[in-house]
Amino acid sequence: GSYYRLMYGGRGLVQADNCPMPNTVAAWTDIDQRTRASGAALLAGMYPRCANLPLRNQADFTVPDPLFRPTPTASCPMDPAANRKAILDRIGGSFASIHRDYAPQLSMMRSVLCPGDTTTAAAPGGRCADAGMASHVHTEPSGRVRLGGPLGLSALAAEAFFMQSAEGMPKDQVAWGRLAHPAALGELVSLHVMASDLTEKTKTIARERGSNMLSLILLVLQSGHNFPGAQPTGQPVRFGLLMGHQSNIYNVASLLDLSWRIPGSQPNEASPGGALAFEQFHDARHGKRYVRVAYYAQTLEEMRDLKRLDYRDPPGMITVPIPACSAESVNGACPLETFAKIVKAAVDSNCVSVGAGSY
Repeated sequence: GSYYRLMYGGRGLVQADNCPMPNTVAAWTDIDQRTRASGAALLAGMYPRCANLPLRNQADFTVPDPLFRPTPTASCPMDPAANRKAILDRIGGSFASIHRDYAPQLSMMRSVLCPGDTTTAAAPGGRCADAGMASHVHTEPSGRVRLGGPLGLSALAAEAFFMQSAEGMPKDQVAWGRLAHPAALGELVSLHVMASDLTEKTKTIARERGSNMLSLILLVLQSGHNFPGAQPTGQPVRFGLLMGHQSNIYNVASLLDLSWRIPGSQPNEASPGGALAFEQFHDARHGKRYVRVAYYAQTLEEMRDLKRLDYRDPPGMITVPIPACSAESVNGACPLETFAKIVKAAVDSNCVSVGAGSY
């Protein structure tokens, strides 16, 4: 949070030293407790001496917020069979190619989860038996898609081991101390990134689950008054934080065909605490507005060490080109009118149920 204040304050977007003007800095979070706490922590980090910064969320806790966790509707049914087929079509009809390409990582994961076990006999909890199952696509009534079998188990375990390390667990205790060498964790994390790519970035799934988010991002760029919970009059939101999940980043990245790599991370990894930023610039000379996409993320070591980030020690950052705007891009930024056309072509209007004034 403090780094965002320094960076965007230095650009004149928000106050760098004083409390922001009312309603110019705001956050909208998903309804789960962890995400709400993360939003509060980020705002507190930005402005630790400022009270009553707008931190809002959907009032109804009994149903998912469709911005972050859309569910099937009559116009957007999220057909399980179609989504399963779309994933399998990407990988040649079966998981054979994935098992072949990730054989070293899967072997390493098995040695971590089931040390000394060369059979499919169940370990405590039955997880080694699960590792012996065939990989498959599992769909849920909520519309979510995940992998089952060894690929799904390995992806979940890799994420858990990463979080153990990020939260400061001694390195010799991460993954029960069974990581073979210092680079092993990064190799295992590639399994989680692969699974997320299949289940969140497959186009049909991304359109179903990301159209609300990307459509709202465009509306907010067109007017800060469109930010969820923002006041219809007075100052528009200038720094708006949508605090959701890695899946939301993967969905939007797929719709815009975005690619990035932060040093020390996997290609296109949406790491914990990472942010996909849509930054708007104004060309006063020509009266045009531009959108630049950037990805920000701390390294694993920065998270482990609770490193304070500033200009001298910034997080990883990379400007992310928008391929569909390459012909009109200016210093990595896309004209807002062109960006709007790209967004409207990318989303599925049948899956857009959130708009200005929805909250």
